[in-house]
Order: sequence, then structure tokens, then C-alpha cells
Amino acid sequence: MKKLILAFAALLALPAMAQTNFRSLTLDQAVEQAKKENKLVFVDFYTDWCGPCKVMARDVFPQKKVGDYFNQRFVCIKLNAEKEGKQDAQTYQVKAYPTFLVLDTDKNVKLDIKGSMTAETFLSKIESELNPQLSPEAMKKRYDNGERTPDLINAYAFHFMEQRQETEGYRIVNDYFNSLTDAQKLAAENFFLFSRYTVSVDDPKADFYVTHRAELDPTVREQGEKHAQQLYRAELVRYMSGFMFAEGKYDEAAYQTLKQTIIADGLAEDYPYAPLFELVECYAKGDKAAYLELLKRKQPEMNASDFDLILLNFSRLFPEGSTDEALRAEAAKYIRSMLPTLKPSTIMMMGQLLLGLEGK
Repeated sequence: MKKLILAFAALLALPAMAQTNFRSLTLDQAVEQAKKENKLVFVDFYTDWCGPCKVMARDVFPQKKVGDYFNQRFVCIKLNAEKEGKQDAQTYQVKAYPTFLVLDTDKNVKLDIKGSMTAETFLSKIESELNPQLSPEAMKKRYDNGERTPDLINAYAFHFMEQRQETEGYRIVNDYFNSLTDAQKLAAENFFLFSRYTVSVDDPKADFYVTHRAELDPTVREQGEKHAQQLYRAELVRYMSGFMFAEGKYDEAAYQTLKQTIIADGLAEDYPYAPLFELVECYAKGDKAAYLELLKRKQPEMNASDFDLILLNFSRLFPEGSTDEALRAEAAKYIRSMLPTLKPSTIMMMGQLLLGLEGK
């Protein structure tokens, strides 16, 4: 029994080992520990009210790849810039949150990063700034000499993206993608081509990766499935939100192609697209009263985020001047009836919308 308890305790401890190890140390103590371990110091300056700080703490630092990278290279600490870290924040002139500093053991700043971002972007920014081989000059030389490794392509393209030279960045990515065999494209080391540099369903890379996502390396297959869903949901959102109708860009053939692609690629098997298709097609017929009634019936079948999105776009779906007042009043009444079920962030945005619908 004792062995079983110990084994269970060990299993419980495993996920924590993968997370970023933020130590309960002062900055001076972290510097002394970094000297002993031959590491740099990583400082996360945050505040209690900072939303992006919470996003990083919740979504980025717990990831295994982030923990593995940080724990190997840094002594990591968190400092509340309005409490125990106030003096240090003033010393380093920290005025935006989160601010992440990498310090050497003389307390000199080697890297200053602000804001929240994805784990992949965060790691790339740190690695590119700290690794001499990933300086812009070094990367250009390596690239011009014919090197085409995944790490170099990823970092070099990202450098251009940060400089807002997207055309050059995507040229580097797409030239590399087109040079690979199908098997190489599906390898984990090249997954960044899909996860980072495929942002539209119109990108040929999207068609390849969505079609072959079940063949992705097992270590990234789940991420590939999520990214495929994100791409196609984002495209369908343009219809759901009423944007395509309001801008006069609705094209029945293009919509049907999108719908059939989602179905043919199996994306609708894992996500509730069916009510969304029905709503878009109902709205396209021009009967807004029928659309509102359909929304009421389909709401229980919908993903909560999709439903919130539709409510937040009611002023576009039921625009002033093109919808009769009785229907606008009915739409406002429906929104008010749903308020108790909505997320606080959505409720906060409903006030102005209701004023518009009710003409007050």
C-alpha cells in the first residue's frame, strides 16, 4: 500500500516538473543562485489587475516546452510591481505589464520583453535575442549560404514579421515549404509552418495541413487539429457575425465551398458547426424574424463562444434603419432574457448594443 501511495504521489508530481519553476526568491537571492548554477535570471514583473499577466501565467508558463526551456537556462522569479517588487520595478523603469527581463549576474539587462503572446512566439523572441547565431546578421549569412534548417527558417522569417516585412517573411516560409517532401512537411520540426505561418484558409499550406492533419507527427497532432478548427471557424465567423452581409461580400458559391470543405475534412465531427450553417443560410434568405426565432431554438446546440459572438454583433445583424422597430425590440428583449446566462465580459458589452436596438 505504501508503494502504491508513493507511486501515485510521483505521478501527481510529474506535470509540475514540466512547468516553469518560479522560485520564491528576492532579486538579489535569484542573482546569487544564478551564479551558483551558471544561469541567467528571468524576472516576470506583473500586477494583480493585469489581464495579459494572467494569460501568460495560465496559458504559457505551465506548458512543458516553456518549462523545459526556462528551467534549463534561468533562475526564474515573479515580482509584483506594486508590492514586493515595487523598488526593483522602479530601478528597471518598468511601466508596462507584463514586463519580462533577462538579467546577467551583474544585474545588467540582456533582454526586455513586454506583453502577452503565444508560447511559440515567446520562446522564439527570447532565443533569437540571446543566441548570437540568431542575430539578424548571422541569420542572413547562414541563409545566403544555403542553410535551410527548420530553426533558422522559423527564426529568420519571424525576424521579418517583427519588422513588418511580411512579404519577405512569407517568401522565406513558402519557399521552404515548397522545397519539402510531404513527409518532411508533416514532421514535428516543421509544424511551425502550420501553427505560426498559416493564418488563412486561402493559404495553400492550410489545404495541405488540414487534409493531412491525421498524418502529423503524434507529438503535434492535437495542436494541428485545434489550429485547423481555428482557421475554418475564423472564416465562418465572417458569415456568422454578419460581416459578409453588411459589406455586400456574401457569395453563395463561396459559402457553400467553405461549408463543404469543413464537412469533407471532418472538422464538423468535433465541433458544433451544424447550427451555425443553419443560421447563416437562414440569414442569407433575408428573413430576419425567422433568423431570430431560429437562433432561439438553436442556442442550446451552440458553442457558448459562438453564441456570444452572434449577440455581440446584433447591431450588424439587425442594423438600424433596415429592420422594423418591432423586430429590433424583440431582438433586444431576447438579449435581455439571456443576460443571466452570459459571461461577465459579454454582459459588460451588451449595454451600448441594447441602447442601439431599443433606440434610447
